[in-house]
Amino acid sequence: MGTQFLTAGDLVVEVVDNADAADPPTRDDARMAAIKDGTFEDGPYRFDRYTGYNGIRQLFSRHGPAENIFGVAGGSGLNFEFVYDAEGSSFRPRWIDGRPGSQPTPSRLTRVDESTVVLETRVQPPQRVDVRTTFELVAPHYIDLETEICPHPGAFTGDWVGLFWACYIRRPEVKTTYVRARTQPGAESDWAATLAEPPHDARAFAAEREASLLPNEPDPAGRLLHNIQPMRFAEPVMFGCWRNMALALMLRTDDHLRFAIQPTGGGPRNPAWDFGIVMKNCQVGAAYRWNGRIVFKPDKGAGDIWTEYQRWMQDQ
Repeated sequence: MGTQFLTAGDLVVEVVDNADAADPPTRDDARMAAIKDGTFEDGPYRFDRYTGYNGIRQLFSRHGPAENIFGVAGGSGLNFEFVYDAEGSSFRPRWIDGRPGSQPTPSRLTRVDESTVVLETRVQPPQRVDVRTTFELVAPHYIDLETEICPHPGAFTGDWVGLFWACYIRRPEVKTTYVRARTQPGAESDWAATLAEPPHDARAFAAEREASLLPNEPDPAGRLLHNIQPMRFAEPVMFGCWRNMALALMLRTDDHLRFAIQPTGGGPRNPAWDFGIVMKNCQVGAAYRWNGRIVFKPDKGAGDIWTEYQRWMQDQ
């Protein structure tokens, strides 16, 4: 299992790759039974990790509880989960053949320094996409992200390809996240809850600037990545509250960003605060990039997150 611990400022972070030690089938069966009966998070398997879950596995703050915000059912926070195109979606970013329990997709962790690590994932055919993300901790409470995506010939069907990152949150008191939206055209944007309107199903949100959605969107019967809601976000920033902390995600990309939320993505009490990047008119062999910042700090209200976002944008 590839794993690296990073420290800077208030934060302690573990980043992992897709690989894991092979466990006997009996142990896998016991872990799956514990997930199904709801005892996984309180039992002996809580800190196990399944093959195929990459990205940030643990995140702690010196100002937060002695509890991992991403401590959900053997998974990881901010893990590269799907590649999807006109033919459908694939778990090949996690497993070579897209099936849980099979061999992990080839990936590699490279340590740069005490606060920086690079994760490379090579999605296998037929969806051949290389994804390289640098995780850098920045004091006092930031994780800066830089991702490069390189699609190979035959990587996707049609003229677009999407990549999706899941982010499982351990038992937050309030499941919803908040994005910046406008109540009417031309109005100032303000925070809006992503689960404000029932039914509280899995849902995704596109940006104001995405003039036309993908074919057959919105699709309430499809996966959450296609269940696009009428509300559009105005700025690429999202946050949620957890214990005494706030977790915010802000991104910069020239491609099409979608925020998403799955209220039970990591189990009945564990929502997934997700996002995806859709590359339209995608060119084989080109390099596509996005930059982001995770903020994990004591909760000082929505205004503080807005200030963090504006400061970060000014520094770009």
